[in-house]
Amino acid sequence: MSRPREPEPPALHEREVLFESLGIAAVDFRCRAHVEPEGPEEPNPTHSIVFVRRGVFRRSRRCDTLVADPNHVLFFNAAEPYRYAHPVAGGDDCTILTVEPTRALELVARFEPRDAERPEAPFRAGHALRSRRAARLHFELLALVRSRATALALEDVLVELADEALRSAYATGARREGEARSTIAERRRRDLVEATKLALNERPESPLSLGELARRFGCSPFHLSRTFHRGVGLSLRAYFGRLRASLAAERLLDGERDLTALALDLGYADHSHFTNAFRREWGLPPSRLRPPVSAWLRP
Repeated sequence: MSRPREPEPPALHEREVLFESLGIAAVDFRCRAHVEPEGPEEPNPTHSIVFVRRGVFRRSRRCDTLVADPNHVLFFNAAEPYRYAHPVAGGDDCTILTVEPTRALELVARFEPRDAERPEAPFRAGHALRSRRAARLHFELLALVRSRATALALEDVLVELADEALRSAYATGARREGEARSTIAERRRRDLVEATKLALNERPESPLSLGELARRFGCSPFHLSRTFHRGVGLSLRAYFGRLRASLAAERLLDGERDLTALALDLGYADHSHFTNAFRREWGLPPSRLRPPVSAWLRP
């Protein structure tokens, strides 16, 4: 008598192509990893632009490490090796734009023609802060997919989103990861910034104060505040406000309906505080991201 088969464990990674056209595919990627140390190098299969919707992970390439959260847009060149770690439980959800080589060259040529001469590695920047416009275009893309919009609408927002992601990277003068050696002092400042980002993601509903963060990292609050602003391009309060508003947007797009419960769950004082902070960040009230999502679309 044969033994019954053991149920297979749930897949660690789930991928679903949401829409594909014009040499770009929008892919929903969901990772359900627990806390995990850095793994072996993994070559990226395609040129890709990645928007983190929820969660946090650490990406390393050569001597550069990035704590990636919903405030970021990441760029990957095909075949380049990366290492990943999950310092916080819960995994992450991302929207990945996989970009065909000819389309990638066309995208970067608008901002820096010389980068279009490197078909093997067109994306010079490893990452950038996601701009407010990129965030809204990302929300709109997801809304259009869910509402089964026309190909014209989907293609138009897809092109705008890819273009805006690269504009953000070139506007900040982001360098290619690992292309230049840094001084010991610069490395320490960068490590402090990444550690602070991770601390903010550990408890977004109840963040540590500036003084508590400084004590945790053994530095003065003034040094931490200045170093973070210089390294990221946003103040600590602005970075955290955008992070929390991004988490709220993801919950709303996933079907959350109770705005008061969502506000309290994410650490806002009340419904009014949440609504005002969300409108300040994205330029629209949270009620417009609730299903039916088609009601949110741009006029």
